[in-house]
Amino acid sequence: MSHTTSLLDTARVTGAEPGTLGARGRFLEFCLRWAFLLLPFASAWASTITLGPIAPVRALAAVMLVLVLLCRDRMTSVAWSVVLVGSLWLVWGVFLARPGTGYRELLGVGVGLATMVAMTMAAKDASWLIRLCRAWLIGMIIVCLPAFFEVATGIHMPNYREGSSEYVRTRATDIASFMVNPNLFAYFLIVGMGVMIVGWRLETGRLRWLYFGFALITPGLVLLTGSRLCLVAVAVLFVWMLLLSRPLSLVVAAVGVLGVGLIVVSGRMQSLLKIVDTAMFNLGSLSGRSRMHVYQDALWMFVDKLGLGQGPGQFSVRLAYAPWPTYTTIDPHNGFTEVFVGYGMLVGALIVALALAALVRAVRRDWRAPTRRRPRPAAESVLLQGVVALLAVSPLLAMANSSYLKSPVVWCHMGTIAIWCQALLAARRWRLREDPSPLVTPARGKGTGLPRRYRLARRAAADRAVVRGHE
Repeated sequence: MSHTTSLLDTARVTGAEPGTLGARGRFLEFCLRWAFLLLPFASAWASTITLGPIAPVRALAAVMLVLVLLCRDRMTSVAWSVVLVGSLWLVWGVFLARPGTGYRELLGVGVGLATMVAMTMAAKDASWLIRLCRAWLIGMIIVCLPAFFEVATGIHMPNYREGSSEYVRTRATDIASFMVNPNLFAYFLIVGMGVMIVGWRLETGRLRWLYFGFALITPGLVLLTGSRLCLVAVAVLFVWMLLLSRPLSLVVAAVGVLGVGLIVVSGRMQSLLKIVDTAMFNLGSLSGRSRMHVYQDALWMFVDKLGLGQGPGQFSVRLAYAPWPTYTTIDPHNGFTEVFVGYGMLVGALIVALALAALVRAVRRDWRAPTRRRPRPAAESVLLQGVVALLAVSPLLAMANSSYLKSPVVWCHMGTIAIWCQALLAARRWRLREDPSPLVTPARGKGTGLPRRYRLARRAAADRAVVRGHE
């Protein structure tokens, strides 16, 4: 059996066969698939272009929500969880919100939650796991191309570090692709790398090596963004990648030993130690001290309102009255700070509890290792690892960017984890405990996406029908 597939030619493991849908249903499903495929790229593009006052990803999320309401007849438990938590979040946010920035932030949160609901409702069977990986692959290809140009030429995009002084824009060397902020670009790369690793293990044929290639080059790109916290996150994902491939581990170990040997022989050890010393000094620089003062002020704001919340979008306003000086820093630089200070203890604790519940359940599940009879791990094991890895690095990513809730990449990140959790909750129906290769079927195969017992039953029913006809 050949496992070579086109971009959208994946199996429909459950649900209606394509032939049973009417013309309208097929058209809506086609539109939903393409909207889904463009979502990661649109989330990165949101920092660059707006259609009037609306970012393209918000318009795309609205379109996706309408399409899933037309194409899907029920909501999953994960979608219901997002709706319930999101409803409490938004209702309390409306109660605390003040005109202007408060309602704008609340609108962004609402659109982000709608994006998560649309993503989880769209993904109705195992073929959407492959489609999700390919959506992120499209986004990684498009977003990384300008970064390659930056690395090769040293020329940044015209929107590089918009809002910063001309001195900073001309002297900075960190790459950001077209995403304005190097930290935001690093965030996108980290999530993309996690999905690339999952796609590398789920896909078959030549395409899986494209996933592998992008996962392999991501640490280098993150290093060039200059994002310190994202470097820690990418190290975690790279260790996960090494654990999945013994040959890769041996190659990396050999290259590492060779590199250390060359540094020692060439006498560059002193230069390397100087670079490390400079990096440690930068942690205690003005930027590092102002970040610590921001966190101290955040604690003061939290206590000032007795944990009930200052209101959405009020952090920068209240920072002017806080006791610790933050110099030029006015953003929270911490997703936890944004949620707990803006919306209070109840909303923050509920969100953290939901994430911890998903993490604990994923850790406690049976991670089926490869065996001789099954040389590749089951899809269930790959997704469990993906959920744990992306949730484990989420606290680092939450502190990596100046603002958290405003970024559409965050909601696409959480939507990706939600889809994986949804699949794991229905592992048997989604056929995740089998070899991953049946998730992808050949282009012109008829019925190959069905389990063997169903194909045998259908063949037996057809034989009985022929016998009755002859009688």
